[in-house]
Amino acid sequence: MSFEVLSEIFTLQNILMMNIGLFAGVIIGAMPGLSVSFAVTVLLTMTIGMNSIPGMYMLLGGYVGGMYGGSITAILINTPGTPNAAATTLDGYPLAKKGRAGDALKAALYGSVIGGLISAFALLFLAPQLAKLVEVIASPEMFAICLFGLCATISLSKDNVIKGLISALLGLMVCCVGLDPIFGTSRLLFGTRSLMAGFRSVTCMLGVYALSQVLFECNAARARGDNGNRGFEVSKPTLRLRDLLKYWKTILRSSIIGVVVGATPGTGGAISAMMSYNEARRASKNPEKFGKGSIEGVLAPETGNNAVTGATLIPMLTMGIPGDAIMAIMLGALTMQGITPGAKLFSAGSIWVYAIMGGLIVINIFMLIQGSVFIRLFVNVSRVPENILLPCIVVLCVMGAFAISNSLIDVAVLIAFALVGFLMKKFGIPVIPFTIALVLGNLCETNLRRALMVSYGDPMILVRRPICFCILLLSLALLVYPSISRFIKGRKSRAKTEAEK
Repeated sequence: MSFEVLSEIFTLQNILMMNIGLFAGVIIGAMPGLSVSFAVTVLLTMTIGMNSIPGMYMLLGGYVGGMYGGSITAILINTPGTPNAAATTLDGYPLAKKGRAGDALKAALYGSVIGGLISAFALLFLAPQLAKLVEVIASPEMFAICLFGLCATISLSKDNVIKGLISALLGLMVCCVGLDPIFGTSRLLFGTRSLMAGFRSVTCMLGVYALSQVLFECNAARARGDNGNRGFEVSKPTLRLRDLLKYWKTILRSSIIGVVVGATPGTGGAISAMMSYNEARRASKNPEKFGKGSIEGVLAPETGNNAVTGATLIPMLTMGIPGDAIMAIMLGALTMQGITPGAKLFSAGSIWVYAIMGGLIVINIFMLIQGSVFIRLFVNVSRVPENILLPCIVVLCVMGAFAISNSLIDVAVLIAFALVGFLMKKFGIPVIPFTIALVLGNLCETNLRRALMVSYGDPMILVRRPICFCILLLSLALLVYPSISRFIKGRKSRAKTEAEK
C-alpha cells in the first residue's frame, strides 16, 4: 500500500470510527437474538452525514466485531449471539462447563482475528485482479450474474424454496416503485408523488432488519416475562498463542473455506463455520474429542466465519453484487454516499477502494486489542435490561430514517417495512432474499433491458453468449437442486422403511 493510502487510513477520525464500530458490533453480537445484520443496520444510522471512508470503517467494524461477538454467549450460555456462532456452541459450551471458559474465549478471539486477517489479505490481492475481468463483461453477463446472486440466495431456503422465491419477488416488486430507469415513466406510485424516487433501500433495510427485530424481541420478552439476562464469570485463560498455533493446519483450512464461501454470492458465515467445523473434525487425529470440549472445535468455526468478512467484499466492490445481507446493507450505504461499486473503482486510480481494503486489516488488529482488554466487559453485556436497550434502538432507527432526506415519509416507510419484516419472520419467510433482491433489482432490470435494446428485443442474446448461458444454467441448477435433493432423500427414506418392514 502506498504512503497516500496509509495516510488516509491512519487519521484520528478513521481510527475512532473503526473502534466504535468494533465495540458496538461485539456488544450487539453478544446479545442472543440480535444478528450481525442487525448490528450493521443500527450502525448505519450513525454514518448518515459522514464521509464515505469513516462511515465504511464503522460499518466494517460492526461487521467484524459482530462476527466475533456471537461466540461469547455461544461459549458461556450455549446460546449463539448470532447464527454464525451456532457451530461454536458444540465445543465452546462443554469447555465452559469444564471451567475453561477463558481458554475457549481466547481461542475464539485468536481464530477470529487470524481468519479475518487472511480474508482481508485475500481481498487486497484478489479484488483488483477480478476487477480487470469485470471490465470486459457486457450487459447480458451482468444480468446473468445478478440473477445468479438471487438464485443462490433463494436456494439457501432449503426448508421451503417457494418462500424464498416469494421473498425475492417481493423485493423485486418494491424496486419497481418510482420512475422507470430507462424511459423515466412513473410506476406503482398510486397517486403519491413522494414515491417518485422509489423506496430508499437503506430505509427499507432499517425497517426489515433493525426495527422488525425490536418488535420480535419485545414479543419474545413479553412471552418470557423478563427484561434482562444474567452476567457470567470468566476463568482466567491459560492458553497462549503458541498453543493455538499447533492447530495451524485447521486454521489455514478454515480460512480457505471461509474465503471461498464468502466470495460466493448467497452464502455466509454460518455456512462457512459449519463447513469448517465438520472438516476439522474429519481431518483431526482425535475426532472423538469434538463435542466434548475441544479447543480445535472452537478454533475452526470461529476462523471460518470470520474468514468470510473480507471475501464478501470481493463481489460487492468489483461488480456491485452483494454476497450476503450485510453486504446489501453496505451497498445501500455506498449508494447513499453517491459511490457506485464496480471495476471503475479500481481502474480510475482512486485510493478510496484501497483505503477500504487496507482498513479492514487494521480493523482486525484492533479487534485483537479490544478482545484482549475488554473481554470481561463484553461478557456482561447481557446484564443490560431489554426495556432500556430496545427503546434506544427504536430512537436510533427513527432518527436515522428521518436524517436520510429530512422527511417524515421515510419514517412512515421505516414503520411499514418493520411490520413487513415482522410478518415475514412470523410466517417463516426468509428476509435475506428480499434484501438481496431489493439491492439487485434495479441493476438486474437495467442490464436486462439494455441487453434487449442492443439485440432489438431478441431474448436469445442471453443464450447465444456462452458465458451468459453458462451462468444462467448455474442459476437454474441452484433453484432446482434443493427440490431434487429432497426428492432423492425421500425416496431413499421410503426404500429404507420398506426394506425394514
